[in-house]
Amino acid sequence: MPRRDIPGFEDLQKSLPLYNPRYYYFKLLSLFLRILGSMSEGIRLGFEHGFDSGIIMNYIYENAPHGRGFIGKQLDASFLNQTTCKAFRSIRAIQREMITKYLEGRGGKKTFIADLASGKADYIYDVLGKREYDARVLLRDINEKTLNESKAAAERLRLGDKLIYELGDALDPGSLGTISPVPDLVVEVGLYGIIHDDELLKKHLFDLKDILNPGALLFNVQTYNEQIELIARALVNQEGGACVWHLRPVELVIGWAEEAGFRNPEITMDPYGIYAVVMMRN
Repeated sequence: MPRRDIPGFEDLQKSLPLYNPRYYYFKLLSLFLRILGSMSEGIRLGFEHGFDSGIIMNYIYENAPHGRGFIGKQLDASFLNQTTCKAFRSIRAIQREMITKYLEGRGGKKTFIADLASGKADYIYDVLGKREYDARVLLRDINEKTLNESKAAAERLRLGDKLIYELGDALDPGSLGTISPVPDLVVEVGLYGIIHDDELLKKHLFDLKDILNPGALLFNVQTYNEQIELIARALVNQEGGACVWHLRPVELVIGWAEEAGFRNPEITMDPYGIYAVVMMRN
């Protein structure tokens, strides 16, 4: 089935003109979601913390509808069943499989993994809980609440001795420079789509190579999404502005990573054709 044309990143950064009927459609949809949609726990969390936040990602991963009354729960179930949400959950499984494959390929060697925008990181917890690997994992995030939620989940699973938690900005070279020892694997999932500036993302990939020089890099790229205009025009980001995600061809980001010094991309697409999950080696 052919993909329909969707607005480009630059177009989504601009407001629709007042004479365009779609301007009023998205304004009314946003108002509806803020008022009636607030009965849904997921939609409420999205407007409170941003639909690009680790908190809403964690909620989508859990996939357990909550809301006020029957209508709220049904609205929440509908939200969690959106294609974008289903793609989020599917790439979690892909990421889990890729990390497992990476650890299996290490042949029992001691491994240090650094997840630089970790969120809840339950895909890593799933890996560590299935088998005894000689692995330590650094979980970093800019959101302290998200890290605390992640820590509580790990304690319930009795994984605390394998994990280190730190506040940190993945895009800050100074913050990257404090990571020690050198990671065998760096994980950056859910990060690149909210980096709007191509040059900033390219610089970040060079910073990863120059500062951390990890043995491998795991990331994902949002390549296409039919709901991208709805998300940008009706939902909000963590700062309360338009939730604009930057779609990019996976080949473009792989090319930047290769320029930085990473090699041998292994690519897996989610079943909905939205995300590419990529493992590259140093």
